Amino acid sequence: MALVCGAVWGIVTRFVPLNLNLLLAPGAGYVIGEVVSLSVNRKRGRGLATIAGSAVAVSYFITFLFPDGFTFGLFNIIYHLVALALGIFVAVTRLR
Repeated sequence: MALVCGAVWGIVTRFVPLNLNLLLAPGAGYVIGEVVSLSVNRKRGRGLATIAGSAVAVSYFITFLFPDGFTFGLFNIIYHLVALALGIFVAVTRLR
């Protein structure tokens, strides 16, 4: 699921002129958290939250494979890290 979310995230940011990372990252976190939750019959726990958070990070790093995936500049890096933190937060809260 992390690969699919990362690919969608990379494609959307490539073709949409606005930078939607603050919306796409929590969306990916929600989807990944929900898929992990469904795959283990709605169980919750720290281990599952760790898996979901790691999957969100992997999906973020998949976006680097697309053109214009890696950004330069301090503001852009901080912006992307805040978006990643939001995505991990949403995924973890789905499983806690």
